[in-house]
Amino acid sequence: METNRTELYNQWVDKVCQYIEEAGPRLNFPGSVMQSKPVLDKQPGVVFLGFNSHEEWGYCGLKRERFFDGNPFFYENRENSAWKVWKKPYEAFKWAGYLTPMTDGNYVFMNAVYFGSKDIKTLKAKEGSTEAIDRCLDFTAEVIQDVFKPKCVVCFSKSECFAPLNAKYKFELVETVTPTIVNGDPARQTVMKGLWNGIPVYGIPHPSGRISNDDWGGIALYLKKEMEQLGV
Repeated sequence: METNRTELYNQWVDKVCQYIEEAGPRLNFPGSVMQSKPVLDKQPGVVFLGFNSHEEWGYCGLKRERFFDGNPFFYENRENSAWKVWKKPYEAFKWAGYLTPMTDGNYVFMNAVYFGSKDIKTLKAKEGSTEAIDRCLDFTAEVIQDVFKPKCVVCFSKSECFAPLNAKYKFELVETVTPTIVNGDPARQTVMKGLWNGIPVYGIPHPSGRISNDDWGGIALYLKKEMEQLGV
């Protein structure tokens, strides 16, 4: 195991826990960061990023073990309808014959913002949330750039995840890509692509949206081609 990576992660966890324990009671939103276990013994292929968890209860403390064990509910339910945000991309990659990026040990699945809410609008309406969101994005940038150093990042939502990161950190070579579906026609959904300090970042539609299987297939085939070239 890379000692430096592990030590850096532990230091990062200490800082994040301290911040959530300070800001959580004030905002009264639950703290939720890691959905999967971290990958610390090697460079992960992918960091999958959601904006925040959709949890409606107030702040009820912080479970430090979640940073190391992940979310048990995720592991118990990721293949059923309770985790559409994971299931739909998983099924698309499976159809494309490329489950490597979503195989345990090859990815990290986490939130970009660490306070759960019924929806993003509810979080943003809370007094003090702008500063909290900005602070969380800084923490997320730190763990991606300095600790995980993945081969790529996939944002689950172009508008709510890729866009704010791009606005804050000024990705290079940002472009809108229209994938091709299996029959050769252009997909109706696009993918955003940028370069974040050398790390490719992709923004895909949020999996909860009404997206056709054809479009999901096109997105998966596009990401497969990109990730294979990156050695994921």
